[in-house]
Amino acid sequence: MSLGTQPTQSGMPCARCGAPSSDGPPEQTIAKQPPLCSSCRQLVAAWPYPQWLKLALVSLLLLLAFALVHGKKYFQAGRELYLGERLVEKGRYAEALPHLKETLKIAPRSDKAALLTAKAGLMSGDVQSAAAALQGHDGGKFENSGKQTFKEVSALWDRANRALTEAEKAAKLELQDGKAAQAAQLMHHAASTYPEMPGLMFAAEYYDGGAAFERKDYDTFLSIAEKQWKEQANANTAAYVASALACKYAITGKLAFRQRSEAMLQKAFELAHGEPEAVKGLDEFVDRNKYRLDSREIISKTEYDRRFRSGKPAGN
Repeated sequence: MSLGTQPTQSGMPCARCGAPSSDGPPEQTIAKQPPLCSSCRQLVAAWPYPQWLKLALVSLLLLLAFALVHGKKYFQAGRELYLGERLVEKGRYAEALPHLKETLKIAPRSDKAALLTAKAGLMSGDVQSAAAALQGHDGGKFENSGKQTFKEVSALWDRANRALTEAEKAAKLELQDGKAAQAAQLMHHAASTYPEMPGLMFAAEYYDGGAAFERKDYDTFLSIAEKQWKEQANANTAAYVASALACKYAITGKLAFRQRSEAMLQKAFELAHGEPEAVKGLDEFVDRNKYRLDSREIISKTEYDRRFRSGKPAGN
């Protein structure tokens, strides 16, 4: 063989008719379609698909579209569950709760979503959301869906329940004359039992103000009332400050305390606008506060009701 001469190879036979094909040598066609001659290549390219195959393809496409449309909400549930679970793992319970609640809207029977929602609710102080998540679920199945999470939720639930039971007892004591200090002590214990619920500590501080009122420590009463007003500016805390200021006016006679008391009471009515229950409570309170300002006599609500309302219960 002389230099510059290359070996030649003929094409493979046509896979359809056996005639020499126009395709290259075997090593060039092995990974491609079968070798075809030019005539057969044109014939195969124009070959019609069977009608049954076309119909089958259309049916598959319709089924796929149906599955995508009706499965969209379950894809969303999975995404919300994933996001919520990741946030729970990071300890961002309040942020996780909306995602997990959305999961339960779509898949209410999901035990895993219910457990995670309950955990996020309890760890962020939202006992109501936790209770709603667990409602209708079997505790036995919970253990199978997440044993560790189930134990955590059970312990959290027991702790929250003990705290709320104590808080309920404290609220009843607070309504009785001479029991304010005991009520405050019990509420503080509830708050320490379940610190995830900030409202318990806020209530405990409110009861501290009641205890200060009972022991005639009106400076402390006013200090607590003003602190609560700064933390939560609403109709109740505004009225609380008005009450403490009225006490200060009653014992000092300084007009500034009376003016501030009346101004805070007006502020309370402004904040209660559109809230019938809040307005009703203020309507009851305004008479007692006016009596304290006009007579400069400090008496409890129970004593005021006994003197002027024939002992009939009224709003707080």
